[in-house]
Amino acid sequence: MAQWDPKTGKVRPTWTIRFSAWSIFVGCAIAAVVTSVVLFLTLVTGPGLDELNDAGSVARGGIFLLGIIFGVFLLIGPVLAWGLGFALRTNTNQGTHVLAFAVLGLLVGFMIGNFVGLGSVVAPAAGIGAAAGRWAISSQAKI
Repeated sequence: MAQWDPKTGKVRPTWTIRFSAWSIFVGCAIAAVVTSVVLFLTLVTGPGLDELNDAGSVARGGIFLLGIIFGVFLLIGPVLAWGLGFALRTNTNQGTHVLAFAVLGLLVGFMIGNFVGLGSVVAPAAGIGAAAGRWAISSQAKI
């Protein structure tokens, strides 16, 4: 879990699995797109379809939704991914990582979704997106 660094004279944690900054960015982008698609499909195919005026408003809403979710995922996603990666740094099981990212996405999606009253709708979409983003960059892992 830790090793002595003779250069600094301190004990530092070791990472069994690492990702580059670019891989983390790509994973967050994939997670944002998947979350947007799942959330958009949930809202469009759910109840209350009579409130959707026309196809143009649905398309504009989808683009707005993609932009908002993409921004949120790029602002807080890398920090949360690094924190969870640090907690799982010695575990080499990809399934455990994907499940942990799904749970983290579920929790964060629920908390952020409650700001607009859609916590129970945003949470599953964010969980699916976070798990898909982590799974998509699995081949980029440095072990």
